[in-house]
Amino acid sequence: MAWGTSNESNQDAVTLLLAGPPSRLGVWSQAFQMDSRFRVVTLATDPQDLQAKLSYNPEVILLDAAIFSGPEPLTQFLTRVQGAAYVVLPGGVPDEIIRPIREMTSVKGVFVGDVNIPDLSARIMAEIGALRSQAPALAGQARWQQTATTIGGLRVITVWNRAGGTGKSTIATALALDAAQRGFKTLLVGLSAPDVSLPTFLNLKTTPNLSLWLSRPTFADGIQPAVQSFGGLDVLVGLQDSLREKDLLQKPEEQSSINSLAIAATYGGYAVIIFDTPVSGCYPSAISASNTLVLVSNPTIDHAVITAEAYRVVFQKLAGQHRVGASNVFVVLNRGRNGLLGMNEWHEAARAFAQSAGLTAFPPVTAVIPEIPEVAVTANAGRSVLTASENFARPIHKLGDLLFGQKTSDNGFRSDAGVVKLGPIRIRKG
Repeated sequence: MAWGTSNESNQDAVTLLLAGPPSRLGVWSQAFQMDSRFRVVTLATDPQDLQAKLSYNPEVILLDAAIFSGPEPLTQFLTRVQGAAYVVLPGGVPDEIIRPIREMTSVKGVFVGDVNIPDLSARIMAEIGALRSQAPALAGQARWQQTATTIGGLRVITVWNRAGGTGKSTIATALALDAAQRGFKTLLVGLSAPDVSLPTFLNLKTTPNLSLWLSRPTFADGIQPAVQSFGGLDVLVGLQDSLREKDLLQKPEEQSSINSLAIAATYGGYAVIIFDTPVSGCYPSAISASNTLVLVSNPTIDHAVITAEAYRVVFQKLAGQHRVGASNVFVVLNRGRNGLLGMNEWHEAARAFAQSAGLTAFPPVTAVIPEIPEVAVTANAGRSVLTASENFARPIHKLGDLLFGQKTSDNGFRSDAGVVKLGPIRIRKG
């Protein structure tokens, strides 16, 4: 899917693995996540975790060597790296240690003490561009690698619109269940205050909830103990006190921000994070932490205008504050029925308003879901909405194909030789 105001495709972003102490990763992650040229696929905080996450096959590893006990284990690790490694060594390291590290095939840069991220970003783009040009583009692989195991990276999704009552929470829940069914470790986070929907839809308790993260913002203390499970899906229920909604209005770099929550969840191994986001309040914080936006609308004229306005807010008012590319915006028309707008009519109305507001394009409709009374009945009974009706589940699964990978009816995935396909991206299972 290629359209919109951005000339950059998400597929062209340089995939990046960041490794180092948490204090270092917080700074690095924030810098690269705000740069659309890069896609941070995962984070690692110790050598064992880093070794395991080589399976993500990033094009670039930015590594703070302080997580290793010394030069020998660092060197052993770097011999297994197939991408481009940029290494930050502790201050005071002598030249006789730096030289052999710099001469290793995988190492493209060595820095002592610290590194200037803007300068490094420009250098990475130049060097990866040169490496990509040396090999043909390979579907499902880094452009200059020909290895067997590739992963598309972290998918952080904000489900939102400025219109209320569109079924955002239902769609967010359905997408999270779909991702979990595909085998991805998935976290669904409620950002409404009070969060009534997620506890109801998934038959969960209202506590523990997001308040634990706000008081103890680490994965071990604020996420793990607050997570509740529904089948294979992990859920962080939203705040129950509406007066605390302001606590979610934090700058991305703050310790208990939504952005920091997404980073901490990545530490915990989540491949998919979905924010069920309210109409107002903390939506800018959720969008700034995400790389994907799902806009849920009803097929009416007023919702077409409101959805186009939401899109304008993201790409004009919030420009430069997030890493959602135009090609990573997905529009869902929910609760369609006779007498309301058809998909083409709705899109034309939204596109016309977007153009009048100064936008050159508006995203196509990705999924159309009919009005199905059984969905509300199933959700209010605390059962999986994907079981309510095939007419509801089918478009959700098709949207999931675009977001997470393509499924088949026999084993849940469309695959060959154990390789799960995520559009042009592949993950080898097992």
